[in-house]
Amino acid sequence: MSGTEREHPHDTEDLVRLVLLTRQELGWDHARLAASAGIAESDVARFEAHRIVPAKPLALRFLEAMGVVVQA
Repeated sequence: MSGTEREHPHDTEDLVRLVLLTRQELGWDHARLAASAGIAESDVARFEAHRIVPAKPLALRFLEAMGVVVQA
């Protein structure tokens, strides 16, 4: 995504939902995802509360940390 593009609100919702569902399916809590992604646990909670925009870079980091392969 270039600096001039904006993330559509529906895209953000979809990314957050994907990360949340993947985390829950794996049985991971916020602490485990945060440790695996190398970020603060509070950032996971903020992401899932739709408070981090754009969501895409962090969503991709979370998915990678959970072993999900994402193709661009």
